[in-house]
Amino acid sequence: MKKIYLSATVLSAAAAILFLYIAPQLIRTNILSENKVSYEQPVPSVACGRILSQQFVPQYEQIKSIDVYINALSCSRDEGALHVKITDSSEEVLYDQNLPLSMLPAYGMTPVVKNVTLAVGNTYHLSIEAVDTLDDGPAISFFPNEIAANKEESGGRLTYAGQCLTNSVLRAAFRYSVPLAPVNYLAYCLFIAFFIFLCLEGVAFRVKK
Repeated sequence: MKKIYLSATVLSAAAAILFLYIAPQLIRTNILSENKVSYEQPVPSVACGRILSQQFVPQYEQIKSIDVYINALSCSRDEGALHVKITDSSEEVLYDQNLPLSMLPAYGMTPVVKNVTLAVGNTYHLSIEAVDTLDDGPAISFFPNEIAANKEESGGRLTYAGQCLTNSVLRAAFRYSVPLAPVNYLAYCLFIAFFIFLCLEGVAFRVKK
C-alpha cells in the first residue's frame, strides 16, 4: 500500500502542476458589464467623418467582445462598413477592424470588438465611424445621462464629430473572459488526486487477485 500512496502522491503532484499551468487558459468564466437602465438617444449618423468615440477603462484583461446598440433599419447595408478602432492614451492603435454593414442585424446590441487584450486600469478610446456607405449609415445609441455608465465608462468622455457630449455615455456592454477563482482550481486538483488514487488502488487490487 505504501507504494500505491507514494505513486499516487507523485502522479497527483505532477498532474496538479500540469493542470495549474494550462487550466487558467482553458477553463475560464465570462463576466458581463452593462449600462444601468436609463432613457437613450441615437446618434443619427457616424458617416462622413462624424466619429463617435467613448473613453473607457477595462476592468479585466481579456475582452471577449464590446457590444454597442446599433439601428440599421433605415440605412442601406449593401455597401460600406463600420470602422472600429481602439487607441490608447498615446494614440497607438491597438485594435482596427472594418465590420461590413451587410453583417449587421437590423437593430440591437451588436459586437463591434472581439477578442482583444488590454491593460486593466488604463484609459482607452473606442471609436466608431461608418465608411464607404451609400447614405448616412446606421444610428448608434447613447445615454444622455452619466448615471447609466457602466464601470468602464464611468468618468470617461463621449465625443461625437469632435464635440464632447456632456454627461453622456455610449450604450455598450463589455464581455470578459477571466480565470476561475483559485479555490475552484484547488477543487479540480483534489478531484484529480482522488481519481488517481482510486485508479492505482484498483490496479493494485487486480494485481493481487
